[in-house]
Amino acid sequence: MTETISTQSLEFTCPPDVAAAAASLVATKDEIDQLGRSFAGTTIVGQLFPDWQGYSSIGPHCFATQVLPFFRHVRVITRTSGVRRKAMVPTAQVIGENWRWWPHNLDEAQQLRVIEKTTAAFESSTPDRAESECPQYTHIKPLGIILAHEGKNRVALFKERAISHIPALVSEVDYPASDRIRIFELDGACLAVLDGQYVERVKALNLVRRLMESYGIEVEKRWPAEFAALEQVLADLNGKRYKNQWETYFVDMDHLKLDAAANNVEVKATLLDLGTVKLPALGTWLRAAAALPVLLLVMKFAQGRMPDLQILIAMLVGALCMLLTTPLLPLLRTKVRHLDDRERINEFFEAKRRLEAKPDNPI
Repeated sequence: MTETISTQSLEFTCPPDVAAAAASLVATKDEIDQLGRSFAGTTIVGQLFPDWQGYSSIGPHCFATQVLPFFRHVRVITRTSGVRRKAMVPTAQVIGENWRWWPHNLDEAQQLRVIEKTTAAFESSTPDRAESECPQYTHIKPLGIILAHEGKNRVALFKERAISHIPALVSEVDYPASDRIRIFELDGACLAVLDGQYVERVKALNLVRRLMESYGIEVEKRWPAEFAALEQVLADLNGKRYKNQWETYFVDMDHLKLDAAANNVEVKATLLDLGTVKLPALGTWLRAAAALPVLLLVMKFAQGRMPDLQILIAMLVGALCMLLTTPLLPLLRTKVRHLDDRERINEFFEAKRRLEAKPDNPI
């Protein structure tokens, strides 16, 4: 029925092996959706996607943002055509979502009516105006994956009835070129890096490994020395107190390198400014200060009578004055990261400001 529509099939410009890997990922998503229909299956899906809310299916765009590196930010870091057109879309490449009904919920007559309504709505639609019931899809063009936006439930119906194409209004979205992304499978972490600068976690790498490798992204095992320290990157990814827990957070390694450089700037400091130095308690300082006038009185009493005692007390007074004043004098040079919290924050932001202002700053 849908095969008779005289509309051009959606053009795939990605290589055949990428399209085949994309179809495999779509089929895997279909199996995940089937698992979500049972209580036992939901435990498996929950292991793959801890943030999954337990519905019977995962939304197409949600799934893509979970498994495709940097897809969540694709509209910011890539270009989109902004053009929507009518096309016959290969059913095997479409990711849908059965959040309301499944094909088995409809009898034969109802299934046929859904297909007829889809066809009629498509024929009545234009690229600028979609009729109700007309499917609307997003095509990740470099990867050959289509995400259903409107008409998500119907995708499973077309697949069950082995209808090879679905009529839909299709918008194209770009994806970063393969030479812009690197993926690292490390002990305890799997990370993707964009343009050698931005880092985010890769969830469920095995789901997209074939697609990423077909696309031209080799999965690496060693973190490059020229990148920001791995410990620093992981600490930033794990520090989510001020980050939206519902979004995939990514790290800017240029910022991390600048932070590291600022923490290693040397500044003048007193003993009181050092975070690792533990000075005596305040009571000790007060007692030492109280002893000073006593020693001065004894030294005055000994003047002309006991010269040796006078010299000894003078030496004690000098040592006591040095003891009391040395912690207050900026006699030391230390790195910003060694300062106590109060001083470190002030010096850290001042060091960052100076580094950013340098025209030859390599960071």
